[in-house]
Amino acid sequence: MQKTMTVKGFVLILALVLAVFLCFHLMMRGDLTRKAEQENALKLALTRLQEEEKDLKNQLSIVGTADYIVSSARENYSFVNRDDIRFVFSNPEALYAYTEEELRTLVDEMAD
Repeated sequence: MQKTMTVKGFVLILALVLAVFLCFHLMMRGDLTRKAEQENALKLALTRLQEEEKDLKNQLSIVGTADYIVSSARENYSFVNRDDIRFVFSNPEALYAYTEEELRTLVDEMAD
């Protein structure tokens, strides 16, 4: 009987096959991790876009109504009705210089 392969040769081929398998396994696991991260990012983007679509649909349903036209005229074009009183704050940052308690005191004093 003729031997075609020695034990050393068999172990060497087995080690090479295992090394190749390990390399492919590590590459596939890295790809899988990247794909999972990409999927999570896309899910977040989809959620944001769905929320934005919902907001835009709400805005679209409001556009053209009388309330929208009046609020748009006031906000965008400073429209004021004849009976309205217009307040212009020359220094709006001054409103935030007070604590909540100080603001309540000021409002109470102004109401008296």
